[in-house]
This record gives sequence, C-alpha cells and structure tokens, in this order.
Amino acid sequence: MEKVIILLAIGYAIGFYIRDRRAKEALSQQAAVRQQEDERRRQYRQENDLSDPQNQLRFIGECSLKAVPPVNREAVRVLYAIDEWIKDYQPDWRFAFEVAMGGFIKTPYAPDDPRQKRAFSSYSGKRVDFLLIDRFGNPVLVVEYNGSGHDLSGDADARMAVKRLALQKAGIPLLEIPERMSKPDVFAALSEKIGVLETDKRTG
Repeated sequence: MEKVIILLAIGYAIGFYIRDRRAKEALSQQAAVRQQEDERRRQYRQENDLSDPQNQLRFIGECSLKAVPPVNREAVRVLYAIDEWIKDYQPDWRFAFEVAMGGFIKTPYAPDDPRQKRAFSSYSGKRVDFLLIDRFGNPVLVVEYNGSGHDLSGDADARMAVKRLALQKAGIPLLEIPERMSKPDVFAALSEKIGVLETDKRTG
C-alpha cells in the first residue's frame, strides 16, 4: 500500500512538474509574442511618425502631387477687389490669403497653464480667407468670403464661430463678404469696416 501511495505521489509530482513547465513555457511564448507585437507597433509608429522630416520626405515621395489654385474662382474676385481697394485707400497696407490663425494670434506665455494650450490648439490651425496688415505688419482686418464652397464639410457655422470669438478676443475686426457681392459693394464694406472715407480717386 505504501508503495502505491509513493508511486501515486511521484506520479502527481511528475505531472505537476510537467504542467508547471508547460505553463511557464506558454507564458514565455505569450511574453515573446507580446514583445514581438510591441516591437511591431513601435516600428509602425516610428515609420509613420508625421513629426519626423525623413518620414515626411518618404510620404511625399510615394505620392503624386499637383498644383491647384489656393483661392477658388469666386474668392478670386474678392481677392482682386481687396487688392484694388488697398491701392486706392491704404497703399501702405498689404494682405495675404489662407493664413493660419496661429500665425497672427497668440495666447499669453504660460507654459504651465493647460487652458492656454487648449485655447491655442482650438483656433491655431484654422485659416482665414484674407488678412490685411498695416505698414508695421500689424493685423488690422480679416475678411471671410462666404461663397458657395463655404460649407462643403457641413461644419462651417461651428468653425466660423470659433474664428469670430478668437478674432474678437484678439481685437481684430472681421468682415464677412456674402456670395456674389459686387466689387463696389466690397469696396464700400471695406471702407465702412475700416472707417475710411470712400471717394472715387479714379474719377477725380
């Protein structure tokens, strides 16, 4: 009887040893698989990191690009009206188009204040159609053209509300030009917004 018990104990010990070893081997294999997956994910993130200029060069090199007009046909009419108005009424001024708001509106420097970072991130990537600056480079007016391509994504009103608030808080006037506004009306709207006494210099 004792021999049977001893044999059973030995068999149980051997079985436990085998099961324990198999469990350890399985855990080791699982750990190796996880390590391989983590390495693949790390490599994928590294190869697709958009902040890496080498990746940017590779991404651009892999695709075909083409030049397109930065301003649509409707907005071009407004562009040339602004250009003509500046020459007539504010010749020291200049203007640019499709300008990112982060380039001319900043939050107070507060590196430890997350509110400033959130605010900047909320508007910095949004672009204005036209930005007018004075002879010292200060922004004096933003012009937005609300043409037929204004709401292609369906969220134009929400984006415009963000722009309005940011411009208002920065103290930069905003002029919104509706679709198909005539050049004389654009001139009048610009003059009224800037406070320029409009006189037709071309006719004397």
